[in-house]
Amino acid sequence: MLFKRYYLCLDVGGTEIKVNILNKQKQPFYTENICYESKARLDQHSILQHFKTIITEHLQIMNENGAQLLGIGVAFPGPFDYENGISLMRGIRKYDAIYQVNLKECIRQWIIKLGFQTTTPIIFENDATSFAKGEYYYGVAKGQNKAMFITLGTGCGSTFMEDQRIVKNKYGLNEAGMVYDTPFLGGTMDECLSAKGLMEIAKANNVTNVDGYHLFVAAENRDVRAQRVFSQFGTQIAQGLRPFMLSFAPDILVFGGQISQSLKWMINSMQEQLTKSGIIPPHICASRNTSLATLTGLVQTLEKIQEC
Repeated sequence: MLFKRYYLCLDVGGTEIKVNILNKQKQPFYTENICYESKARLDQHSILQHFKTIITEHLQIMNENGAQLLGIGVAFPGPFDYENGISLMRGIRKYDAIYQVNLKECIRQWIIKLGFQTTTPIIFENDATSFAKGEYYYGVAKGQNKAMFITLGTGCGSTFMEDQRIVKNKYGLNEAGMVYDTPFLGGTMDECLSAKGLMEIAKANNVTNVDGYHLFVAAENRDVRAQRVFSQFGTQIAQGLRPFMLSFAPDILVFGGQISQSLKWMINSMQEQLTKSGIIPPHICASRNTSLATLTGLVQTLEKIQEC
């Protein structure tokens, strides 16, 4: 596929960095996102060099195709100063070495040396927010007014959208519009609605020495205990989201992240728990491709900036 103009987008996670190139029609250059090991626990120089190598590689590929760079978007987990492009992660076993490093300025210097303009837009956005935008404007939630997006992975990402805007400081949400720090089951939503919460339920069912992926494989192979773990996790998710479902009353609830691939084992117990709580369940579904939706959301943000 020939791209005359393009956006370079990165979905940076604690385990992997996923990259694709998208045109203004949100079509990806690569059939599947290109994945790299994150190297999130290395020293500062190694992490920055890794980012530089990844970005340079794809810019050179597009240079060889004679394409014009329209902007660079990077989805990053928090805590992060998204406006200024500065990582604030510390003490969470990923990217500690780049704490307070200005990644936006680093990228700008790298692309200037490659001959790109100093005015090239470079944006950073929360990964859960980018995912929500991608699905809300172009994906499974397109055409819905009130949509709730939950990503289930190493933590619990969340974004609520209403009237084409991100909701903050309403419906019980914090100032960032997220639920991760909400107290739940003696901990927080981030701890309970994540891989950690799933593994705690597995442990309680004497299912040990597995991770989320192998639990999914076991469920697919009709392992009753694995299916029970996911069912109980679905109940726990519904219990955690209950206050927000009551106050926000979404038209659709969309799940993303690795664990969302197991939604079919969780959805019945989720719906039953919501009904038991006096809530009519909205349409519940999983993203077809969480990372591609995240990258598409970055393009939407870049386009919005260029319109201003």
